[in-house]
Amino acid sequence: MSPTNMISTLFGREELLIISDSNDFLRECALQGLNTANIFELKKLPRNSIVFSFSNDAAKMTFDLAKNTESKRSVFCATQVFEPTVATALYSLKLLLSSNFEHALCTQRSVLNMLNSHDFFFLSGNDADAQVSIFPHAQPYALLAEDVSHDFVQSVAEFFEVHYAHMNPQEPCPFSFTGTLKIAGILTVLRKPNPTLPEGLKTSLNWLSNRISKEGAVLSIKDNTIISLKIKNEEQIKLLDLAAGARGLKLTEFAIGVNEAISSNIDYKTNSQMNEGISGVHLAIGDGSSGYHIDFLSPSVNVSPIH
Repeated sequence: MSPTNMISTLFGREELLIISDSNDFLRECALQGLNTANIFELKKLPRNSIVFSFSNDAAKMTFDLAKNTESKRSVFCATQVFEPTVATALYSLKLLLSSNFEHALCTQRSVLNMLNSHDFFFLSGNDADAQVSIFPHAQPYALLAEDVSHDFVQSVAEFFEVHYAHMNPQEPCPFSFTGTLKIAGILTVLRKPNPTLPEGLKTSLNWLSNRISKEGAVLSIKDNTIISLKIKNEEQIKLLDLAAGARGLKLTEFAIGVNEAISSNIDYKTNSQMNEGISGVHLAIGDGSSGYHIDFLSPSVNVSPIH
């Protein structure tokens, strides 16, 4: 594995370092010819880096170092909140280095223009049958080429999706979603242990993820609330309600993925942040604190304005 021309959009032909707090991961990267450094041995960030944090301490250190570094271009991968294993990090790195950053940033701009120019959209492709409305107060988040033309530290997910978030239930939701989607995989995030959640949820969600990756699922939503998740006509909604915490089955995110380059290499069994950028759409429930944040990935879905 070596940095490709695609990632030169961010770093040019300059030296790139892979940084982490996992020596096992760094050893595997070095065996593949990549330059590496342990984050706890650095005084500042290098000029160009990709950071894989396996712990919250390493994530904090990343941003502490960034404050002390004048010139930095860094892609941050918060491995610890997804699946902090060497295998998952290597999978994520492989997808990252095969991603077409230039194409993804350009596509984000066109998606953003479409979303800002219309209010109503229908979803088609991959058996999608859904509509989404975007409200006037909505503020979509997109990453554009000018955002990374100078110094930056950006989460890897931001390069590959345009999204609307609704994390504060006291505020009006920026979108309204109703319809059905075929789901190819899920992602689960819990930012820190929550003793109020039922025991065994992680094991149950791993089981759900593996089944969906093998057999697929059908997700049904009405007025921003999930009303069904079926795998071969077996209902799984009770598990979602248990896992999602205080927000329950209410949607907390609607996103359009733009990373076409990873489509043929994606493994939906792997709980990797890279998966959510897959070209298509994804929805999410949960806030990641009171309960799990769960993304439902529906690739190959097109979002088109209703004129």
